[in-house]
Amino acid sequence: MQLFQKQYFKDDLQRAQSFTNAFLSDMHRILQLDVDYSGDKRTELYLKNPVYQKTLSMQLSLGYWGEQQHRSLSSKVAFATLQLRWAALTFAMGGLKPNPPGNIPSVEAESHRTETVRSFFGVISWTLSLTNFVIDELFTLSNAAEQHGSMDQDVLEAKLFELNTPALALIFVSQSRLLFKYLFSFFRGLGAEVVQHRSHDPTWRELGTMLTNSPVPFHQFGKVIADVEGSIRNIYESNQISEAERKEIEKTMLISGSVPSRLWPAVEFLLTRTVKAVREEVNVAELYFHDISWLGLSDDKASDQWRKEHRLDVIRKVEVPRRARIRQCTRCCSIMEDAAPPKGTVGWLVNMWRSCVCGNWWMSMKDDGEKANGAR
Repeated sequence: MQLFQKQYFKDDLQRAQSFTNAFLSDMHRILQLDVDYSGDKRTELYLKNPVYQKTLSMQLSLGYWGEQQHRSLSSKVAFATLQLRWAALTFAMGGLKPNPPGNIPSVEAESHRTETVRSFFGVISWTLSLTNFVIDELFTLSNAAEQHGSMDQDVLEAKLFELNTPALALIFVSQSRLLFKYLFSFFRGLGAEVVQHRSHDPTWRELGTMLTNSPVPFHQFGKVIADVEGSIRNIYESNQISEAERKEIEKTMLISGSVPSRLWPAVEFLLTRTVKAVREEVNVAELYFHDISWLGLSDDKASDQWRKEHRLDVIRKVEVPRRARIRQCTRCCSIMEDAAPPKGTVGWLVNMWRSCVCGNWWMSMKDDGEKANGAR
C-alpha cells in the first residue's frame, strides 16, 4: 500500500490522504469494527482485541513516508493511540494495581514491586509528557481562535492541519479517552502509595517527584477528559444521535484526525471554558518549556533535531545508547534496545516485547543500522 501511494500520488499529499481515508473506512466496514467507546465499555475487552491494534497499525503505516518526512495527522493519531494502548497493557499486566487495604506484602514482594515500578519510569514519563503536549497544543488552538475573534471551524481546522497535531483528536476519539482514563486510575493508585507508604524509599520518592513536577498534573488532565466526554454525551443525547451515527462519527475522527461539525459545539466549549480554567491552574511558562520533542508527535525544529541526535526505545520509553544493538520494527521503523530486560521486569511483559507496539515483527540490526540476524 505504501508503494502504491508513493507511485500514484507522489507529492500530492491531499489525494494520498483522501485515498487513505477511503481505504481505512472500507477496512473498518468489512471488519465490522465498532470503534465507538463513548459508552460504558470495559477497557480490558478493548485491550484484548488484536483487531484494534492491527487496524491502527495499518493506519500508522499508510501515513509514514520515510524518516525524512513527517507523519500525516492520521498516522500520528494511530501512533499515539498505539503507544497509549501499550502503556495500558504494561500497567495492566505489570502487577501495579494498588495493594488492598490491610494487606501487608512480604519483604520479597515489596522489593519486587519497587523494582517493577522503576522499570516503568520511562512509560510513566512518556504518558505525562503526552498529557502536557495535548494541553500545550490546546492552548495554541485557543490562542488562534482568540486572535481570529471567533470559533470558526474552517479557521481552526486549517490551524490544526498546519500544526499537524493529533492533540484534539486524542481527547475526542473515544478509544484514546478510554486509555487515558485507564492509565490515570493506575497513576492515582501509585500516587497514593507514594504519599501514604513509600516516602522513605528512593524509588518511590523519585516517582513522587515525577508525578508532582509535571506542569499539567494527571488529575487536572483527567478533568479535561471528563469535560470533553460530558460535552460529547450531551450532544449525542440532545440531538438523539443514533448508535450507527455515533459509530460513523467515531470512525471519521479516528481515521482523519479531525472533529466533524456535529461535535463542534464540544470543541468550542473545550477551547473557551475548559482551556481557560486549565490555564488559570497550571504554570503556562513551565508548560511552554517542557520538553515534548521526544514524543515523536511534533514537526518543529526541536523535535526534528531530537530525532536526529537520539534514539528512543519504543517499548521502555528510554533513550537508547548510540552504539547499543537494536531491533527495528519492519513496519513502523520504531526501535528497541536489543538487551536483557531490566531487573524487576515481569515475564509476561518480556513475552510482549517479542513484537513492536504496532504488532509487527522486529528485525535485529547491527550498530551501523544494517540487518543482522533476521526478523525476531
